[in-house]
Amino acid sequence: MDHAWLIRGFGLTVGALSLAMAGAAGCGDSTGTGGGGAAGGGPAGGGSVEGGGTVCGLAPAANSEFCQDNLGDPDCDLVTNQQQHVCGVPLKDPPVDLERSSNVLEYAGSGPPDVGCFEVGNYPSPPGTSESVTVTGFARIFSSGCDSHDLQITFFRVQPDGQLGEAVGTAVVTPDTCEAVGESSEVDDCDLRWECEYSYPNVPTETELAVRTENGPGSQLWAPLVQYNIYIANSEVVGGQWSHDVRALAEPDYGIIPQTAIGAPIAPGNGAVAGEVHDCGDVRLTNAIVDIDQPHVITTYFTSNEDSPLPEPSADGTSVLGLYAALDVAPGPVVVAAGGFIDGQFVTLGQHRAWVYPDTVTSVTFKGLRPYQVSE
Repeated sequence: MDHAWLIRGFGLTVGALSLAMAGAAGCGDSTGTGGGGAAGGGPAGGGSVEGGGTVCGLAPAANSEFCQDNLGDPDCDLVTNQQQHVCGVPLKDPPVDLERSSNVLEYAGSGPPDVGCFEVGNYPSPPGTSESVTVTGFARIFSSGCDSHDLQITFFRVQPDGQLGEAVGTAVVTPDTCEAVGESSEVDDCDLRWECEYSYPNVPTETELAVRTENGPGSQLWAPLVQYNIYIANSEVVGGQWSHDVRALAEPDYGIIPQTAIGAPIAPGNGAVAGEVHDCGDVRLTNAIVDIDQPHVITTYFTSNEDSPLPEPSADGTSVLGLYAALDVAPGPVVVAAGGFIDGQFVTLGQHRAWVYPDTVTSVTFKGLRPYQVSE
């Protein structure tokens, strides 16, 4: 999943996203919210919240009590064909019931979807005592590029509104070549792709974190990417270390993707939100619905080809890869939410507050209810 054209974490390939947006732009809204998400800008404090937990006249998904005081902010005037909401984000009906993805290389599982962590009484324990650890891993290239050199990596705390808070530790920059300190793989357009190993000390555990990757000093290779929903549980730390691969997005790819899709780049200063949907057991889910509470051109889903996922413009939910993307989003706060059917009942699959930065990709992958989302 980290090789050739695949964008892991962002969850897309350059060719896949380009074709997806091209197809979806032809059948979705060009000025609204594309795949069905409600546009933002509604009343402060979470849109139009009515009796019984309804938002914009839509009933809440089951098991969404955890977010009832932390709703999204949709513009109800732009809600047209959605049937319910997850944490204030209006969503369409998915095509059929949710299924776990069993025939994938990563994040596979069998049996019924695990959504138990969203049930009242089954919430994860709130964060415990924070410790300082060293994060190690590789700087993985999303799409094009043969060497993840000169990439700056910075970990941040996340503020309650989703905005990046203070940096933790000290930013590290990969060296000017990864051949001596990296891992190689065979990919198209490279004799070998080299991806640098990195080590980042003094990162707090039991804390909501995000990591930003971008150009190192003097470099003009990488587009900014912010990966949210990073959480280091003390139980996952081994010998004072925690393993996590970060992502590097080549600068040209950020422009090529929307240009191919909608005949124009993402508006200067806007960005994108993308990722995957997993259940409480960190297994990918099929037939999930995702959207955001802010205006965007389209939301799109993808086929099941794990080596090179292709767009499915007519798709009404995630494939076995659990991939989604919402494109051309104005900078500022954004609430991302996911849901789906289990035995015909619409249930929540999670909500995250994040922040869209100018000319930046915001990556949010759902992994059940996170400890930092649980009130004391």
